[in-house]
Amino acid sequence: MIDVLDSYPEQCQDALAIGEKSEFHPPEGIGRVIVCGMGGSAMAGEIARRFARVPVFINRNYTLPPFIDAGTLLVAVSYSGNTAETLSGLEQGISAGLPILTVSSGGKLRKIAQKEGIPFLQIPGGYQPRAATGYLALPLLTVLERAGLLSVKIDQDELLDALTKVQESCNAAVPTQDNPAKQLAQRIYRAIPVIYGTAGNTDLVAMRWKTQVNENAKQPAFYNAIPELHHNEILAFVDEGLRKGLHCIFLENDYDHPENRRRIEIMRDLLAERAVPNEGIKAEGKSEFSQVIAQIYFGDYVSYYLAIMNGTDPTPVELIESFKRKLANR
Repeated sequence: MIDVLDSYPEQCQDALAIGEKSEFHPPEGIGRVIVCGMGGSAMAGEIARRFARVPVFINRNYTLPPFIDAGTLLVAVSYSGNTAETLSGLEQGISAGLPILTVSSGGKLRKIAQKEGIPFLQIPGGYQPRAATGYLALPLLTVLERAGLLSVKIDQDELLDALTKVQESCNAAVPTQDNPAKQLAQRIYRAIPVIYGTAGNTDLVAMRWKTQVNENAKQPAFYNAIPELHHNEILAFVDEGLRKGLHCIFLENDYDHPENRRRIEIMRDLLAERAVPNEGIKAEGKSEFSQVIAQIYFGDYVSYYLAIMNGTDPTPVELIESFKRKLANR
């Protein structure tokens, strides 16, 4: 896992090249995109949603929403190619005659794409899906950018520079006193991380951090988004006994709405008054795009070091596999 993390900038560079080589061009008149994906594969859709100039919906279900039409581009993303929910959505999209793009390392998804003549983006195998975010997301984003469906232009050099800075400061060879990822892992060790992003900006990063702590470190974690949490979840900090053991992390970057920045400041003050450990985490990079991707990358390192501190191997996900076997048997 640490080797995969350390080579993530190279993964992203390779992933961008895969997207650039793709000959897929969405038809004219695309007004929305539905990305079918689960777990790590769904993160490709979340990143696309963040930077798209048309509505992007992430479909984490067996059925497609009822509003699909000829102006809907369906993207089926499954790292293994065998995700049941994604394959179900793909079959419905084929039956509905939607324009479709598929992304996978192989499996049933590739076979269906080949049989039906559906455009297919082949990505390398051999990774855990959550460790292949670059391969899952960046080819898709490159295709969407070329079609004019993204609100930003991906600056490859600037992105790789931001990711390299994270790698240089967080890789395993960097001692704890100089390694911000190791330091954060130490601070949240034996705590329950509650990760907060902001709506339409770092909310997807907060969700990613939460799921990485779950899968890599094998421990509970939770996330929410500002400003919504100030209409409900803030009241969860009233009871001193119930808030013990929490550690709140606020994900910040240069593209937060000014009102949300003020909300973060007030929220952190309120938590400090109630002796709830909390901190803000900034993002590397200059552009909107690179800051989001680099902050995801930093969180991946944190979850890895937290796994080591928990005495657990970050790679296997046996409980997920066991659940899938039980589901298949039924």
